Amino acid sequence: MKKLFGVLICGCLAGIGMPAFAQEETGIRFRKDAFSAVLEESAQSGKLVFIDCYTSWCAPCKWMEKNIFVNDTAASFYNTKFINYKIDMEKGEGPELRKRYGVQVFPTYLFVNGRGELVHKATSRMELQEFIEEGKKALDPSRAFSALEKAFAQGNRSKETLLAYAQALQRTDRNKADSVGRLLVAVLKDADLTTPVGWATIQSFAWDEEDRLGKYFTSHLNDYTKLYGAAATAKVQERLMYGALNALMRKKDSTAFFTRLSTWQRATDPALQKKALMMEAEYFLSAGDVKNFRRVTDSGLQGLLRNDDMGLGYIARRCEYLGEGNRPLLQQAHKLALRAVEIDPKEYSNQSTLAHICKDLGNKEEALQAAEAAYQLSLAETSKIQGLAKKLLDEIKQL
Repeated sequence: MKKLFGVLICGCLAGIGMPAFAQEETGIRFRKDAFSAVLEESAQSGKLVFIDCYTSWCAPCKWMEKNIFVNDTAASFYNTKFINYKIDMEKGEGPELRKRYGVQVFPTYLFVNGRGELVHKATSRMELQEFIEEGKKALDPSRAFSALEKAFAQGNRSKETLLAYAQALQRTDRNKADSVGRLLVAVLKDADLTTPVGWATIQSFAWDEEDRLGKYFTSHLNDYTKLYGAAATAKVQERLMYGALNALMRKKDSTAFFTRLSTWQRATDPALQKKALMMEAEYFLSAGDVKNFRRVTDSGLQGLLRNDDMGLGYIARRCEYLGEGNRPLLQQAHKLALRAVEIDPKEYSNQSTLAHICKDLGNKEEALQAAEAAYQLSLAETSKIQGLAKKLLDEIKQL
């Protein structure tokens, strides 16, 4: 009787115009109404609308939904401060809103007012505090994207404005972000680089050990560690190291490459050890060294990558791409892809990767089985993914 009473109450409330929500009982409460109704509520309440722009095939979108949107801290902040709305950019009103707000990547997060005007914009997967910080920026007239864009257009070139605008652009327009970032670096003096503004600039724009920011950071590493902590400086070091290793790989400087890589290989952090293994595999793959590629990836299968289907799948796809016609490489890629499917057989990309590799090897029966599994999984994805899966399945049937 209590359960029936509750159902009747909910039905009555919905019938008298209460906002409709998605089915989540916990986490951020997203409206299910038409966008016009959400804007009307925003105009009446004065609250901004937070819009999660996603697609069904977007892995970072799914990660945010699974890890951040359900978080109590995120939910408390967003449910209090915003009217929350989420929409698939490929269905219903999605394509129209995508065009209206220039959404190019997924996920994109829009913050709009009751008139539908864009106030703030950000993109990509985020950790909890970063996600909450974007909401705080939207609420701050001095830090919201639209305000920064207006200040820049009006000629404001202060260090603080350039930094905030460049950082905001990193989530929406990387080319323009780099352009504004170069303006910022040009106005910063060496004495500025250890200040909070300089440190934030290094955190956002230091990508190369050989450019001004990278060189200054490296030569003043102890100062940055004392001022901003070992954990924060380690992240910048890791990014610069990654860039240096890729540069050495392109130069085919094996001595310097493996000398630098040994730092990660000797690390106690398993995440760095895994990155070292992935980089080593990429090196041997790009060099066409089948023997050592097989040795490194076999080690990964037994250890660091044993339960990492994403890592295994990535290497397998790289192997197929770079090793076309090289049967020994494709056979190794098959081992990696097969293990990825064992770990998560319900992941579309795992089944699709295995099907492609089996097709290249001429293993029709196994290729067909994986392609059929990939096609069934694709039915929950976009029409584009479904089309690719169907095309692959048809090609294998014709072998």
